[in-house]
Amino acid sequence: MQHAELAALLVGAGDAEREALLRTHAALADVRLAYLLKDICLDAWSTHPARAVGAAASLRILAIVAPLPEITALEAWGIGLKAVVDGQMEQAISALEDAEARFLELGQPRAAAETQVSKLVALAMLGRYDEAISYGLAARDLFLTFADNLAAGKIEHNIGNIHFRRDQYAEAEKFQSSARERFILANDSDQLTKIENSLALTLSLQSKIHAAEDLYQQALKRAEASHQPATQAAIESSIGALALYQGRYDRALDYLERSRRKYAQLGMSHLSAMTEQEIADAYLELNLIPEAMEIYERVTGTFAELGMRAEEAHALAYHARAAIMLGQTEIAHTLLGKARELYEAEGNNVGVAVLKLTEAQLFYTQQKCAAARKLAIEAEPALAAAGAPRRLMFTRWLHGEAARGEGLEDEALEVLKETLSKAQSEAQSDIAARCLTSLGLLAATSGRRQVAERSFKSAIKLIEALRAPLPAEEFRTAFFSDKLVPYNELVRLCLEGERVAEGFAVVESARSRALADALGGNLSLHTEARDEFEAELLRQIERLREELNYLYNQINRPRGELARNQSETAALQRTLRDRESELLQITRQLQHRAEKSSLGHSASFSLSQLQQDLTSETALVEYATIGEELIAFVVTNEHIEVLRNLGTESELAREIAGLRFQIDTLRHGSERIRKHLPELTARVRARLGSLYDRLLRPIEPKLGERRLVIVPHHALHYLPFNALHDGTSYLIERREIANAPSALVLHQCLARPRHQLNSALLMGVADEEIPRVHEEIEAIADIFPNCLSFLDRNASIEVLRENSEAADLLHLACHGQFRSDNPLFSSLRLGNGWLTVRDAYGLKLNCSLVTLSACETGINAIAPGDELIGLARGFFSAGTPSILLSLWTVDDEATAVLMADFYRALRATSSPSAALRAAQVKMLKEKPHPFFWAPFVLFGRW
Repeated sequence: MQHAELAALLVGAGDAEREALLRTHAALADVRLAYLLKDICLDAWSTHPARAVGAAASLRILAIVAPLPEITALEAWGIGLKAVVDGQMEQAISALEDAEARFLELGQPRAAAETQVSKLVALAMLGRYDEAISYGLAARDLFLTFADNLAAGKIEHNIGNIHFRRDQYAEAEKFQSSARERFILANDSDQLTKIENSLALTLSLQSKIHAAEDLYQQALKRAEASHQPATQAAIESSIGALALYQGRYDRALDYLERSRRKYAQLGMSHLSAMTEQEIADAYLELNLIPEAMEIYERVTGTFAELGMRAEEAHALAYHARAAIMLGQTEIAHTLLGKARELYEAEGNNVGVAVLKLTEAQLFYTQQKCAAARKLAIEAEPALAAAGAPRRLMFTRWLHGEAARGEGLEDEALEVLKETLSKAQSEAQSDIAARCLTSLGLLAATSGRRQVAERSFKSAIKLIEALRAPLPAEEFRTAFFSDKLVPYNELVRLCLEGERVAEGFAVVESARSRALADALGGNLSLHTEARDEFEAELLRQIERLREELNYLYNQINRPRGELARNQSETAALQRTLRDRESELLQITRQLQHRAEKSSLGHSASFSLSQLQQDLTSETALVEYATIGEELIAFVVTNEHIEVLRNLGTESELAREIAGLRFQIDTLRHGSERIRKHLPELTARVRARLGSLYDRLLRPIEPKLGERRLVIVPHHALHYLPFNALHDGTSYLIERREIANAPSALVLHQCLARPRHQLNSALLMGVADEEIPRVHEEIEAIADIFPNCLSFLDRNASIEVLRENSEAADLLHLACHGQFRSDNPLFSSLRLGNGWLTVRDAYGLKLNCSLVTLSACETGINAIAPGDELIGLARGFFSAGTPSILLSLWTVDDEATAVLMADFYRALRATSSPSAALRAAQVKMLKEKPHPFFWAPFVLFGRW
């Protein structure tokens, strides 16, 4: 057996086997073998960490079997490298200093100097930069006396990385470029791969994008060819960071997720944490603020434990930004204070400038524009000196925007124009969009309407280009949440110019966009694994769903069962939230790496198509706001007009809240309350009359006898338009009514195939609160010629999945639960568990109608852009064009009767809106209070 063969066997063995091998081959247990093991450890610590750890363990056993001084020195070196792999930097420094001292005692200064290459990494991770550079330069000079370009290049690579960590990019580039030249001379492909990755990242942050991209691709090809997964992970992380810098969020998430997975598989937790921090930075750009905060909080602990001060300071600073965006001022101040201590300890002036920028953002959100402008100006010199153009551009935009808010128009105009020009030349589309929006507001204030309009249109074009490639609904919805200003301001300008159709098109372009993307087939759920890593994630999702179902059932046990004490319930709730958070995190990880075929632009809105859809029988009323002013666009097949000054948004929200309070007084079924039904009905009718006067009295005379489709806005989503009263009759008595999330979504619903309503899938789960579910299902079953009915335990999630695709109609009568804290976990209680919004996405529906005959199934969280986040979204995305939903807790007896009447009318008319009108008009004559007959609303195709 040769030394190299024995070394390879030792690296892959366990300790007992290692000792046996060394004693069996005692003649080979010598200094030569020790150096081979050291070389394996040194070459593999950053590329194949498991091999490095195995080599270090082998050196330890070899030092026991053959305790020679040189072998003991090499053992200490191996211990230091293993500690670097494990992220234990203090331990690494101690072991490497021990190795250095032993080599010096042996009269081997060159070997002693070589240990300093590894020591530099550990010192830099701990923020001991000046010390690291001093050691490094001395070691480099020694290597150059031996004409050892390879070792000198390694030192310069590490020194360059230290300058990079301090945001000193010009110095970093100088040392990294020198190292690259030395590695080319040494013809060392592995080191060349690593330096090109580091140099590319440095170049990218100086906006030398093309040069950076070329180096990344070269480095990645070499790493792949030589099977270096850790190096691949580092390069992919860098490519992701560059993509984030460019605003290419889909590419950023894709490459950062690739990197995170490789580091996780390699067990390199500190590097995995660094990549997770980059993902959090991407989330922050996409407005996934709570999700970013959760990551920052987690990785901050990792960095603090490992003594990685630069990374810890970054995480704290960006965590503070996230807290500011959520209005958590005190938390932000605390985080900024901790970050400042770390940056000052590091001597990082750029980091301190970033904190000033963050504080400026805080003042800006508090409308303290003078303070924001002052701090932004203070931050500019350090960022300019560092050669960090993106940060500088953002700071300059904030300077200009704060000056605009302060009324310093000339200064604002100069700074914003200059920053826009720079952002455009550097392809920083998100910053350019910010500048264009600010310039548009500035122009509108000074009466330069054409300039303002051009600015807003240009900003919208950039926003759309940034948004289109995002791979998932969640990302698109969040990204859009703070981008509405140019859309709203452009609407204002269109209406001031009496360009109503154009204003309406702008409103539509900002409404329910992510849902329209999903219905248009431009987004898809990731349900099939592309590799074993994803297969394991999908298995984790299934396990979490099972655990969540158990927890939901435990928390929502019927009142007749044994009650829990408060602490037990609180513990269950905490466990539930943890599991939901874990499920969402894994789902996002799968979405990071979207299939390119699932990406695309949503269908564009067409007014002529809408008017064709409406025909002469239907009118659409779409509400919107300009500032606080509520307006309504009225569209028929013949014309479009806008009605303004319908009230303020805040006034209407208060009125609707008052109405809902009056309706909810009946939800508990108290006989004492219900004895006063005539008086309660009169009160609620008065409130409905007041809302009618604001919202529909100016509009209804223009509609003729047309059915009405309402596109609500903000709080209007919670209003039963069917129950609005003109003083003589309810709206439902005069016309059919349907709702839609947007005109474009309505068009998509109308374009779905129509089916004869012959086959029905009916599922019901009764309990003590809704005991008449069985009667409801039995009554409906008699109406349809081809019907499958499942009750209680038989009405399971699996039965729904197996039978829903073939049904023309799906009826679910069960408990519903809206989760205001986490709308995507709003759910329906089926026979063996809870069907959440995310579960509904996975159904394959071809039916014409879904009825959710349960409580509050129509309640949704309303995200910016009127994105509905609730059960309606799940079933729309699964394929149905029409959904019947409830706006409040329904009366069990009244619902059973109403549903039977609804389906009899539906079989006769094939129109859900006509059938709902017939059933509600019939019931209101028997039970006049809207609580009983008005909770159900139709969304989608009428």
